[in-house]
Amino acid sequence: MNGRACLLLFFTLCTIPVAFATEDYNAIFEQAVNAIEFEFDENSAYTETKVDSEHVWVGRFDPRRSSSEMWQLISVDKRPPTAEEIENYSKDKAHDHHSRGDKRVNAMVEPDTIVLIEATDEHWLLGFRPGEHEKAIMGSVDATIRIKKPAGYLEYIDIRSHAPIKPAIGVKISKLITRLTFGLAADDGPVVPISTQVEVRGRAYFLITFDEQELTRNSNFEYAGE
Repeated sequence: MNGRACLLLFFTLCTIPVAFATEDYNAIFEQAVNAIEFEFDENSAYTETKVDSEHVWVGRFDPRRSSSEMWQLISVDKRPPTAEEIENYSKDKAHDHHSRGDKRVNAMVEPDTIVLIEATDEHWLLGFRPGEHEKAIMGSVDATIRIKKPAGYLEYIDIRSHAPIKPAIGVKISKLITRLTFGLAADDGPVVPISTQVEVRGRAYFLITFDEQELTRNSNFEYAGE
């Protein structure tokens, strides 16, 4: 390698960390969260599919209906729902209460702990430390965020265990997955919550085993505003 090439390589290597350092990934994350329409159900109809350890529930929400009929249960395990299932579903939805979604997302991430793992032309992959309320899982999980370029919207937040977790005496969690995904409700937006996945497997006091799985997915968005 000639002297000119060596000098060019030297200056290239020196500028790489400076370019990374100019990016404020905590601010990029905050902007991505702020861009999400968490209250999309005020003017959007959509289908919600909920899969748990026992059943698959499919329902349709439409804000244009009366308050008692906004939620309609379409199917349970791919069959028409029974009258009892419809009644229970309506009661469950009537008791649902939603705090601001951005607060829940921000609570997952300890402020000012976001670091760059990977940057490509398509996305940033970031790592973070889970929020203070998640102290029991510190050191036992991988926590990542992916933000799509160039739009800058949040694609997912993912927390998953790579080692056993002991949140309390006699309790051992062998598997933990929490994943929130986001995407465009239509080709031109807005960005909305798409799915929530939770999996927990473990044992308590050597006698009780638990293996809970739940996936909720929103789809078929339709603008229902005026």
